[in-house]
Amino acid sequence: MMQASRNNLWLSKLTKIDLYQLIEEVKAGNSDAIAKATLFVAHESFGLWHNRARAKLCRHFKNHPPARENCDQMIDAVIQRLIDGRFSEQFIDQLSMAIRLDPKRMHAAAIAALTSEKAYVRQYAERVIHILNSSSKAHLH
Repeated sequence: MMQASRNNLWLSKLTKIDLYQLIEEVKAGNSDAIAKATLFVAHESFGLWHNRARAKLCRHFKNHPPARENCDQMIDAVIQRLIDGRFSEQFIDQLSMAIRLDPKRMHAAAIAALTSEKAYVRQYAERVIHILNSSSKAHLH
């Protein structure tokens, strides 16, 4: 589980206004903002509007992936959230991004999550597998 390190405590304190600004800077291609945003997506925080901002950033990164290292950091966090069952509303945006950026790792994570004692984790794992199976069939046609 990813914990807030002393170096990343600022992430938990981001306000809705800070997050709006970060999202706009990411969309403008600001490399510092992209680095901060990928940390934010991977970081556990529960502030006002944090899940919404995380979802917006994931939708952006799904179509405009950052550097591989940043992608891996976000995907690691999404996989851990799925397996642990530590997610809330708008998690599907995180899953969708991770599926697009690394379908093989997400398939392996979903297979592992199918053994969870938590029914909601198994449901999300089944959803991931269904999405992956649907997209692989689409590529065959």
